[in-house]
Amino acid sequence: MECYAPQNSKRTDMTTYEDVCTALVVAISAGAPVLLWGGPGVGKTSVVEQIAEQRGWHLETVIASICDPTDFKGMPRDAGDRTTFAPPDWAVRIAEAGGGVVFLDEISTAPPSVQAALLRPVLTGIVGDLELPANTRFVAAANPPEQAADGWDLSAPLANRFVHLDWIVPAAVISDGFLYGFSPISVPDIDPVAATTCTGDVRRSIGAFIGARPELAHRIPDASTDRGRAWPSPRSWEMGATVVGHGRAAKVSKGAVRQLLSGAVGPSAAREFLAWEQALDLPNINVELPTTPDRIVAICSGLVAAIKGDNTTERCDAAVNGVLVAIATAGHVDLATVALRRMATEVKVSGVMLSPPAVGHFAGLLVKMGMLQVSK
Repeated sequence: MECYAPQNSKRTDMTTYEDVCTALVVAISAGAPVLLWGGPGVGKTSVVEQIAEQRGWHLETVIASICDPTDFKGMPRDAGDRTTFAPPDWAVRIAEAGGGVVFLDEISTAPPSVQAALLRPVLTGIVGDLELPANTRFVAAANPPEQAADGWDLSAPLANRFVHLDWIVPAAVISDGFLYGFSPISVPDIDPVAATTCTGDVRRSIGAFIGARPELAHRIPDASTDRGRAWPSPRSWEMGATVVGHGRAAKVSKGAVRQLLSGAVGPSAAREFLAWEQALDLPNINVELPTTPDRIVAICSGLVAAIKGDNTTERCDAAVNGVLVAIATAGHVDLATVALRRMATEVKVSGVMLSPPAVGHFAGLLVKMGMLQVSK
């Protein structure tokens, strides 16, 4: 099945699907390893084949579930005084083609020994004693463990090497495809100079963000299932900077940028960083409040981190009387109060005069704490 991306859709599932399509092609173009998660028969293989064909890239498909570790680390051979590792045929073909796409299918049904053998090729592009061309790209596909035959959770070291994208095709896409034909997704041209500049900007922003939120520099999830998806580490933050930089150079949507960063460092860390980045625009911030408490928490954490980086009275005033009042008014007074308490204690906010709307929400607590003044 090919990928169809209808234009100007207002449905949430269609918009998300379009964002994932865009994120996929940007990540592949940026050279980041990508892992598509989706049920059987939803077109994961077809979309990778389509993108490779559009770009004129050589494609090698490797079924990871039926591979042996030697298919990725090479076959050992006695070379007299040393042992060499002969690369498998697929690696030789991709090298002879000058690079291309290596598609690792059914990766979640590969046993741990095969997953371990994949670590070096995916990270370094070295297979056995063969170094693949620099423009070799790795794309993998997986069924969630509960949907896969003899599925395994992905190991944390391997998972941390991929940008994870959920490939869920809305019914409307399938319906339109059968009625009108499946249209190919667009593969944007990304100016390499612009991509380098944007990636540098994102790297600097991430550096500042981690300085304010050091606990997000490296956080391995507790649950084994979560360790098999995206989570923050120095490596995944670096990968996130690359794909977001390429996405912004291509002027993709905010939703696609969110998919790219979430796929690299996990949804929670990505939400906090993007909220922090948005909060850097204080006091002229125009907050688009999400609807779920977990995302409100991310906005609050990003706001506190941004104020930590620059706690002028003007910015603190905008954060308290603008953003936190908006959050409290939307029905999340408890979350806004926690954020305000953190600002007053961790950032040493002072001199901020609460506006009349803020008095009803926060004055009682913070005046009792002696941390903020109340305007007369």
